[in-house]
Amino acid sequence: MGTERKNGEPFKTILLVGATGKLGGFIARALLTKGVRLRLLVRPGSRAKLATDIATASEVVENEAGAFDGVYTVVSAVQGGPETIINAQLNLLRAARAAGVRRFIPSDYSFNFFGLAEGENPNSDWRREFARRAEHERGAVEVVHVLNGCFLDAGVLFGFLGAFDLKKGEAYLWGDDNEKMQFTTYADTAAYTAAAVADGPLPSEFFVAGESLTFHELVNETAAGLGRPITVKKLGTLADLDTEIARRLQAEPGNMFSWLPLMYWRGALNGKGKLGPLMNAQYPAIHPTGVRKYVKGMLAANR
Repeated sequence: MGTERKNGEPFKTILLVGATGKLGGFIARALLTKGVRLRLLVRPGSRAKLATDIATASEVVENEAGAFDGVYTVVSAVQGGPETIINAQLNLLRAARAAGVRRFIPSDYSFNFFGLAEGENPNSDWRREFARRAEHERGAVEVVHVLNGCFLDAGVLFGFLGAFDLKKGEAYLWGDDNEKMQFTTYADTAAYTAAAVADGPLPSEFFVAGESLTFHELVNETAAGLGRPITVKKLGTLADLDTEIARRLQAEPGNMFSWLPLMYWRGALNGKGKLGPLMNAQYPAIHPTGVRKYVKGMLAANR
């Protein structure tokens, strides 16, 4: 399966679901550099949302019928609620199993949500539920969870999380800064994912990261990238953070942007989301971007 030949060398067919999203686009481009035959499964009518360079270099299909034929690895980059993360991905896994696919990479790309308790973060709960059910559904398919920590991105670490206000030159700490946290760019997460699609035997939890830093190390690297100091504001203990999350959840249960960012930040700060042993050394050709370099690039792009 997936053993057509290119320039006399065997290459594999990879099916990517979710290529119209931001991370999906990065993964598609990373896969194309690997010389694989890339097939994209998109929703009917969504073909126009694909970037032109990705669409022209890939096989695009809008129907699951036949989409899994000859596929070596299915990579999912879908996003959404439990109906997508659990139910839709289980359907993808079943189709992969029926077609004899070797490996399935679900849309995790997160800190180590296996370390969190139920109810601490609903997005993590859904992904753990998928993982539990996938163990019973996968058959001979290898399910590999790519876990990369927090996205090192202007819209995530320096946006969604609310951990920094770069305009004010402030960073916000809950707790005592005792834990190392992992930060990885979208591009590097995609590169490691592409490296994992056809590699030899892999653990079910595939830990990779661009950089591991404590909160104050993160602040110092960010300040070095900006070329100006950042003031740390202590907002309270981790117990205070629990209280604040509960207060926001009770006040605005339907407004996830009020409380979900703090749930992610809590999982990083308290160490529950810390990654296991990193597999970076297995892929020496990938040179991940650190916080300082990313911030310098972000600053240059905004000038």
